[in-house]
This record gives sequence, structure tokens and C-alpha cells, in this order.
Amino acid sequence: MMSAATNRKVLGERLERLTGDEAEGCVPEYKALAKKIVKAPGFPEALRQVKALADENRLLAVYLLKRRGELCACEIQAATGLSHATVSHHMAVLVAARMVDARREGKWMYYRLKEGREGAIP
Repeated sequence: MMSAATNRKVLGERLERLTGDEAEGCVPEYKALAKKIVKAPGFPEALRQVKALADENRLLAVYLLKRRGELCACEIQAATGLSHATVSHHMAVLVAARMVDARREGKWMYYRLKEGREGAIP
């Protein structure tokens, strides 16, 4: 793993090759830009969604929902081979990331992609 100083040196060399300018002048600009992006209103939501989809089982559940519309937790459980508790946990993460809506019907939980999310899933 590179040290921070080595990383800065390599980055500086790349920036100098790309821009023809000394990199020391533009590194603070990029740091400021990165801080601005992280504080932007949509960034936390995008990060939450990317983290939610970073798990193979959650991504699979989203793909299943895209293809079937609405599924009961037990159907997701049968498709994935996960325990009921694990499916419940994964679906809660997707609901918290505002990617999936949940509704209870008696003792059953049903899930579907949030309106407008279908186009984001291949």
C-alpha cells in the first residue's frame, strides 16, 4: 500500500503530464472540489444507494423485483436461499436506501421497486 506522500507524488506527476502545469497548484483545487461534492445534497443519497447495491444478495433482490414487480419476502427467500431474518435485513437496507417500498398484508411483507427506479436497473 502506498503512503500518502507517495500517493501525492504519483498523483502530482500524472497531473503534470496531463495538464502541463505544476500539480502542486491544482491539488488544493481538487481537494476543495471533492469536499464540495461530498457536501452536495444528492451525494449522501447516492452513497446510501450504492452501498445498498454493493451486496450480491441485495442486488439480486432488486433484479428479481424489476422482473416480477412485487414479491413477498418468502418468494425472495425461496429465490435466494437465504433465511427469513437475512432477507428481512437485506430488504430493510434497500428500504432505508429508498430503493424499495414495503407493505404489510396480514403477516406477509411485500416489496417492490420505488416508483421511477425501474430504469436504473438493467
